[in-house]
Amino acid sequence: MEHQTFCDVFAETAAQYPDRTAVHADGRSVTYGELLRWSNAAAGRLLKDGAVKEEIIAVNTGRTAETIAGILGIWKAGCAYVYLDRAYPKERSENIIKECRCRFILDSRWWEEMDREMILPDINLSERNCLALLIYTSGSTAKPKGVMLEHRNVMASAYNFTVFETRPHERFGVFPGFGFVAAVSDIFSTLAVGAANYIIPGTIRKNIVELEKFYRMHGICITFLPPHMARKLLAMDLEGIPLRLLLVGSEPVRNLDISKAPFCIFNVYGASEMCSMISHYEIRDAGGKSVYPVGMLNHGLRGYITDEEGNPVRPGEPGELWLSGHQVSRGYYGLPEMTHAHYVPNPFSQETGHERVFKTNDILRELPDGNLQYVCRKDNMFKIRGFRVESGAVETAILECGDVKEAVVRAFMDDGGCNILCGYFTADHKVDVKELKGKLADKIPYYMIPTCLIQLEAFPRNMNSKIDRKAILPPAELNDHKLLEELY
Repeated sequence: MEHQTFCDVFAETAAQYPDRTAVHADGRSVTYGELLRWSNAAAGRLLKDGAVKEEIIAVNTGRTAETIAGILGIWKAGCAYVYLDRAYPKERSENIIKECRCRFILDSRWWEEMDREMILPDINLSERNCLALLIYTSGSTAKPKGVMLEHRNVMASAYNFTVFETRPHERFGVFPGFGFVAAVSDIFSTLAVGAANYIIPGTIRKNIVELEKFYRMHGICITFLPPHMARKLLAMDLEGIPLRLLLVGSEPVRNLDISKAPFCIFNVYGASEMCSMISHYEIRDAGGKSVYPVGMLNHGLRGYITDEEGNPVRPGEPGELWLSGHQVSRGYYGLPEMTHAHYVPNPFSQETGHERVFKTNDILRELPDGNLQYVCRKDNMFKIRGFRVESGAVETAILECGDVKEAVVRAFMDDGGCNILCGYFTADHKVDVKELKGKLADKIPYYMIPTCLIQLEAFPRNMNSKIDRKAILPPAELNDHKLLEELY
């Protein structure tokens, strides 16, 4: 590949478009030339202060241009970054700093003490196979784990976005939190082509009315939204909105009414361990589907759908997706046993660049047309009355029964050691759960019908706007099966 790391790409882009906006945040615009200058100044200071190759440096400047300049500067100095989200509990950030042994924290004070206008020769000590960043998983109850991403992973991820044909004059509305891997692909794929990153302020990310105003005010052409926000946007009057492309992902995408959307919509499927997008699927069905395919794998990836013994499944059967290619990350920081369990030698091929596979822990199946269908997480397959039940199959059936917007199915063990299937859902009006169970009986076997169906006002969500399944608690009547069925 001509470019070894993103720093090479950015140097060329900045030389081509020095006066074009690279980042717009907090009401101000920063050009490519300024961003290059700031990043070189940051790299120069880090090197002067003794930063060493692959040292992990914390970034704590929020959703700002300084954060992006700091990341580039860290890479130019041959180091890696970890982003400290201000939405994190203080203890979590402190634990990350301690675990990563961060000597340097790029915060607002660090930038105030530096002459960012200093003119330095272009610095670039980044290397293709060196560590670029750590992405910490949500870790709602378990300890968060850091995914080690290398520069080759960032490059592969950025170039995947060529399928969306981002153009130099366009503006990308950056929605994800900067500690979420989707932000990595959004930001750096945009900077790779000379387009502008418009950072959506944290104060409006959960307010669809203000978000839609932001898109119109700033002429946003492309943006990413999680499914629950995409549904809200698609319910609005979108006449004249400048968007040409909406990317939807981070969790299964279902039931989108795209009949009035004046832009293209893609379902994007990804993982932190693969540096974001793995596959994409253009949603063209205006009638909506209970769950959309995730499409074809990115160019350069090889996928294998395997059974519990690691053998390929028959066409159409569900199995765990294993992946190989340049997007496969290094592993989990400080967790060698977990790394060895999920990253293994490729038993199907030793083609250069595909020697290792990442076991995604996701259950998928291949459809007759070659598109992949996401089923559920491997962790969300349960044994109910001796039968294997996939949560995704039950959730899909619930969503096909009427006006249900979102559904989650969990299994909880009662005091007698039995798994009790519990379904949770949201809707715009009160739903008769007895009637809902009756409809389910026409769609799925008896053992897949949840013992209880509980309507919620809204689902709990983690910092990445995903439904926080672990925060959904069992009903108080779990051990009284008869009462459970009567109440719900």
